[in-house]
Amino acid sequence: MRDIGTVKKMAWRTPDLQNEQGMALLITIMTVALLTAVTLQYHKTTWDKYLASRNYMAGTQLTAIADSGINIALAVLQNDAAASEIDTLNDSWAVLEKEPFRDFFPTGTLKIRIDDLSGRLPINNIVQRTGSSGGQGQVTQAASRENRNIFTRLLLSGAFPMVEDETMAKGIVDAIVDWIDEDDRESDYGAENSYYESLTKPYSCKNKQLDYIEELLLVRGVTPALLFGADKNVGLAEFLTVYATDGKINLNTAAPLLIKSLVEPPIDDNVIQELDEFRKAKENEEQLANVNWYKSISSWPGDITLNESMLIAKSTFFQVTSTGTLDTLSRRMVASVARVSPDEVNLLVRKME
Repeated sequence: MRDIGTVKKMAWRTPDLQNEQGMALLITIMTVALLTAVTLQYHKTTWDKYLASRNYMAGTQLTAIADSGINIALAVLQNDAAASEIDTLNDSWAVLEKEPFRDFFPTGTLKIRIDDLSGRLPINNIVQRTGSSGGQGQVTQAASRENRNIFTRLLLSGAFPMVEDETMAKGIVDAIVDWIDEDDRESDYGAENSYYESLTKPYSCKNKQLDYIEELLLVRGVTPALLFGADKNVGLAEFLTVYATDGKINLNTAAPLLIKSLVEPPIDDNVIQELDEFRKAKENEEQLANVNWYKSISSWPGDITLNESMLIAKSTFFQVTSTGTLDTLSRRMVASVARVSPDEVNLLVRKME
């Protein structure tokens, strides 16, 4: 029979044993939790590195695809120049967007679009220019005035709802004139240094020709919505170019809205539609070599004559948009090119978007 002392010792030991078992369980749980956290973090880090590596590889492939598209476009433009003396909407470069290029790449797809910049209004030519400033030749006072009028009518065409009235249109035109011309005199509705340097983040008026269309965002009155479009409205940038082929516009490829703005009063929409259909018809292609082909349209008003000294049938400047796609990823490269001869097509500027 155990004595009372022994029983008391056993009674005191039992709680100690339970505490030790509880501590061991707690340590085990904490260890498992720590290992789980470390494992999850390692998995996340590994997965992130995998995704980064995969995206880098995909990005490299997409860049190569898009760059290939630019080179293909240059070759197409060169071949087209050798095959034809004029440029129309039926040319190989104009329909290149329909080409699928399925067999060119084992993975990924390519889409190429070429737009004729010579079929747009040369915005730098709204300012009179002597000599060969900027390499774009002379612009007479009469030509600069004509370009301003065309630009004003384009702004008031109704395609740009943010341009509410003629006063606002003149404000935009004059502000761009002041941005480009070399003096510091403000036009009637324009803006010079006194305006730009009073802004919260001041900067100087350029007083030089535009190098990029995007520069217009620095000009008073020109908003991103106006320049690039918003809410399904077209953007002004689609009708303008900083390049000029002797300050002339290719009537064969110009946008219908720009053609409508060439004269005052603007030409009726039905006539413009017939004109567009006429120049797209293959059987009329030979007539497009002469800039007065528009007179062949039956509905053309006999009392309206376009200023044919501002029109051309052969283009020099083009914009190439090359888009590479791989699974859900895509990369777009935009380039401006100059076709100076059938043997020479120069890349002027290229950017990734």
